[in-house]
Amino acid sequence: MTEQKSKEFKSEAVTFTVERKPECMVEYNVKSSPDVVKKARREAIKSVSKEVSLPGFRKGRAPDHLIVKKFAEPLDERWQKAIADETFRECQKLAHTPLLSNDAQISFKIIKHSLEDGAEMTYTFETEPEVPEIDLSNIEIEEIKRDVVDAGKLDATLEDIRMFFAEWEKVPDRTVQEGDFAVINVDIIEEDPPQKALQNARFEVSKTKMAKWMYDLALGMKAGDSREGVSEADSDASEEEKKATPPKKVRMTLIAVEQAKLPPIDDALAQKMGAKNVDEMKGNLEKLLNKQADEHIQRGHREQISEFLLEHYPFELPKTLLQKETQFRIKQLVNDPAFQKKLMAMSEDERKTAINDIQVQGERAVRLFYISRKIIQDQKISISPSEVHQEVKTPMEAMFSDQSDVYTAKEESQEQKAIAMSRLILSKAEDFLISKAKVVAPKPKKKVTAPKKTADKKETPKKEAAPKKEPAKKAAPKKTATGKKAPAKKTTEAKKAAPKKKSTKSS
Repeated sequence: MTEQKSKEFKSEAVTFTVERKPECMVEYNVKSSPDVVKKARREAIKSVSKEVSLPGFRKGRAPDHLIVKKFAEPLDERWQKAIADETFRECQKLAHTPLLSNDAQISFKIIKHSLEDGAEMTYTFETEPEVPEIDLSNIEIEEIKRDVVDAGKLDATLEDIRMFFAEWEKVPDRTVQEGDFAVINVDIIEEDPPQKALQNARFEVSKTKMAKWMYDLALGMKAGDSREGVSEADSDASEEEKKATPPKKVRMTLIAVEQAKLPPIDDALAQKMGAKNVDEMKGNLEKLLNKQADEHIQRGHREQISEFLLEHYPFELPKTLLQKETQFRIKQLVNDPAFQKKLMAMSEDERKTAINDIQVQGERAVRLFYISRKIIQDQKISISPSEVHQEVKTPMEAMFSDQSDVYTAKEESQEQKAIAMSRLILSKAEDFLISKAKVVAPKPKKKVTAPKKTADKKETPKKEAAPKKEPAKKAAPKKTATGKKAPAKKTTEAKKAAPKKKSTKSS
């Protein structure tokens, strides 16, 4: 990113140059005419006169020469401020440089000023980023395979629904067997004091629903038993997953062994899901699964577009804007009790890495916001506030839909509206670029060499916005109404990741 050359402007009132500097700073070097300076002096005298009293004169009625004589120092300060204000207004009539915000700070320095020669001064302030033009002719996105929605998928999802409404029966005086449901606590014991990673979490005892280390520990345990082991990613996990879940010494305690009593697939179950009967429930579910399959592709393509824009269209960003975004994100996370707990367990280096990751993600969000806003403006894409507000309509939607952008009228706030609008702008801009992109075959993935493990160095994984992959067998959705926990999804680590921020002002 290179600096732009200065540009000169001229009128009867001012002559000045505009120079753009790094981090969206702008500098005006200005010469203002004697007329501007004289006008500013009259305004300054009038302003001071209204605030002071002189013997024999009411406020605002004292002669100018007495104001100049008696209040020279405050008058000169007021005069310089008036020169700066009037001169800046004249400059903006010509340059139209947009301020970063309505309350943006404008610094000025008057080099010299006189009634005869006018004034010379400089201004510095932050402006909005200059986003480059997007070339629509060279955008490529890789093809994404669509999830198959068939009878098997439908039956598996119906099984999840049954599991959601299951009645749980404790199995007394028996060790854990394949197919049972284990209610467990997991503590990370390599830390002092031990950190609770899972509490009263229910897992189906299955190699497809539990990490191998957890499965191996659980088999053969009885209620009340505790076993120690090492939580780590499975051998077939990706290098990214292995990096994100470093091995940790843990203690697993079995609270209870349970079995599920599943409800039949009948009209009563359908009505709990917001349908009249089983046929309608299955039809609604098939539509929802197909919608999810399409959205999975769209999310993947949006992520590709985001990475393409960030890589090919760099531009300067204002420092204060990035600072505010980072502070906002940190505040959101710190207000979350789970993140507070995780933060306390981090080493100093891990905290620094986590803060750096937040800064990186904040910068990505700000960049994408400005790029998407430019696309929306340039292409005249309509954005309606009615598209922002979303609410789930049926229990089925609440159970299976992505609700990251869903909020009710009671929860609605100006901050939520702003965040949701930013996301809508980004989505619409990305969808427009997707419609113009050439779809190509997936490129071969580069082999990633796993970093060597060291005893004293730990890395905090970056939080990316990539669409999540479906697990091999989808776990039952969590219950919220009764407080009972449904089976958890297969996990490769005991300690859960920090919850994502509901939104960013620009994400």
